[in-house]
Amino acid sequence: MRKSFYLSSLLFFCFFLNNFTAKATFVNPGVPVITANPRDTAVCNGSITWFSVVANDTANGDTMSIHYMWEVSTDGGSTWDTVHNIAPYSSAATDTLRITTSYSMNGNMYMCGAWNDSGIVWSSPATLTVDTAYAGAVSSGSAALCIGSSVTFNSSMAGGSWSVSSTAIGVINAGSGQFTADSFGIDTVIYTLSNTCGTSHSIQNIEVDSQLNNLPIMGPSATCVGNSVTLTNGHNAIPGLYETANWSATNGVAMVSSTGIVYGVSYGLDTIHFDFGNSCGIVDTTYTVQVDTVLAHGTISGPNQVCVGSWINLTETVSGGIWLSSNTAIANADFSGNVTGISQGVVVISYYLSNGCGTSAAKDTITVFSGAAEITGNDSVGIGSTNALYDATVGGTWSTTAATITVNGTSGVVTGVSAGSAEVTYTVTNICGTTYATMVIYSGNPSAGTIHGADSVCLGFTITLSDNTTGGSWTTSNDTIATVSSTGVVTGLAHGVAHITYTITNGFGTATAVTAVFVNKAPHDSIVVPGIFSLGGSYTLFGYPAAGGTWSSSNHTVGNFIGSPGFFVIYGSGTDTITFSAHNTCGTTDTSFVINIPYIAGVNQVANAASELNVYPNPSTGEFMINLVSGITEPAVVRITNIVGEKVKEFTMSTNQASALKLDQPDGIYFLTATSSTGKYSAKITITK
Repeated sequence: MRKSFYLSSLLFFCFFLNNFTAKATFVNPGVPVITANPRDTAVCNGSITWFSVVANDTANGDTMSIHYMWEVSTDGGSTWDTVHNIAPYSSAATDTLRITTSYSMNGNMYMCGAWNDSGIVWSSPATLTVDTAYAGAVSSGSAALCIGSSVTFNSSMAGGSWSVSSTAIGVINAGSGQFTADSFGIDTVIYTLSNTCGTSHSIQNIEVDSQLNNLPIMGPSATCVGNSVTLTNGHNAIPGLYETANWSATNGVAMVSSTGIVYGVSYGLDTIHFDFGNSCGIVDTTYTVQVDTVLAHGTISGPNQVCVGSWINLTETVSGGIWLSSNTAIANADFSGNVTGISQGVVVISYYLSNGCGTSAAKDTITVFSGAAEITGNDSVGIGSTNALYDATVGGTWSTTAATITVNGTSGVVTGVSAGSAEVTYTVTNICGTTYATMVIYSGNPSAGTIHGADSVCLGFTITLSDNTTGGSWTTSNDTIATVSSTGVVTGLAHGVAHITYTITNGFGTATAVTAVFVNKAPHDSIVVPGIFSLGGSYTLFGYPAAGGTWSSSNHTVGNFIGSPGFFVIYGSGTDTITFSAHNTCGTTDTSFVINIPYIAGVNQVANAASELNVYPNPSTGEFMINLVSGITEPAVVRITNIVGEKVKEFTMSTNQASALKLDQPDGIYFLTATSSTGKYSAKITITK
């Protein structure tokens, strides 16, 4: 109860002893004196108020601070608890306690303890009164009245006044709360209470009823077992009013729900009651409902077979029904039960009996027979191929007397044997007699003819193919290389070969003719040339594709091509553009490069020119070019060794002239050494096959 205080006091006395021991000259001041106590306070709910205390400790002339602690009692001062700085309290450790009030704090008592090193003194308690504008709970002896009756309203809070929202429905005594009903409707009774904290209202509705009259029940007067109908009455209860509405059935033939839905239980009559009441009384209204059942059908008698164009008569043991056919395309039924065959098949004839509760039906299956119908199917068949014939009349057999075809007697599948024609017969025997149908079948072989037209097309261009057999269709094996239109126009899309197919399909089967079309394009050329050209040198240049390719020089004062293709001789200084042109039916592609031959003053200068041994391509599959570029054109000895120094080939060649070499050796690294009058030169080549 005073836990916080006891802990604070203990800490205080420990602090006091410690200071007393440390300072022998310390003079203990007197206990504080309360000079002003907290005062009783009255406020409105939700406001902020304060309780204050005044204390001093100057009795002994000491100026030490006074400490404060507030306590609260919620039971009239019997028990006390320490107040902390937690809502709704603040400043709980000062001489002024701040409180945010609520109605639940009404009657709380507060007192303050003022203390210093000498002890504590307590103020007298003060009471907090919290008022609110609350009109209390309104009650009455009845929630509904009949016109002319009275009831008295009460409130849990005294001192207020009574009024109503509509004086046309009823009046109320402002002081006593007695309400008198005058006319039908719902009125609102209002209790108003005012004080210093404001004005409050409490309300309650009162229903005023009038005397009831009987109103008729409306709705269907008949239903079926298992079905339902809905009945209504003008006295339906209004939500919010104190009215009662109850439906009930008398003898169990029917059941009725609370909303007037009548369910048929068994065959017969039942009386339905509707009881409606209010504060003025109850009225009862009745209504008779007939509960029926579905009529039971009898048995159909008569033949179950009939021919197309003939009729049979069916009868039923129960009268009053109607006859219907499940498929009038097979057979019709009239109102007397006469069934007429229309086409071959099976049909269900039904006899229906109906009333308000539904329909029952007796059913009989009738088979309609027909003579042989017209044969359908393809009138042509390929030799060695099959073709199925059909007849709408089932149960017949197939036959032929010709040797050019055969026919399966049950399925009607015809097989071509040799070229010619034959008659196929379909024979039907049933209750309608024996009938026949015939069809002429032709047998032979299909032919797609021969495709005519060019066998190649340039990329982006078209050619037109044709066939001496009409009526076929064109397709391509690869539409990314070439497409073909329905009229045989082929368009080249990508380099490659596409197979164009012409297909003929007729009664004899399917045949195809195929031709290959090559899609060509302008050549993509490439060249192989030495890295260095020198005055007086001769070189063999290589171009791809070699077939259809030509070399040319733009400046014949520098050099020219002599003899074999690609053999180029340099005999003057200056700039020359060398071009390799590749040709085919789709165009020409040129590849050029420029050489610059500097002017050389004398032979010594030429002789002292730097030399270089060129080998290309590198790596190689074993076939490559070798050229010793030198300032002097002369013989040179070339020696080739493997990686362990063994000689694998040796020959003599001319400097400044590229030579083709084929080295038939295993994969690996090989070393070339060329020796001339100007020195010895080395190179390395890798063979990868």
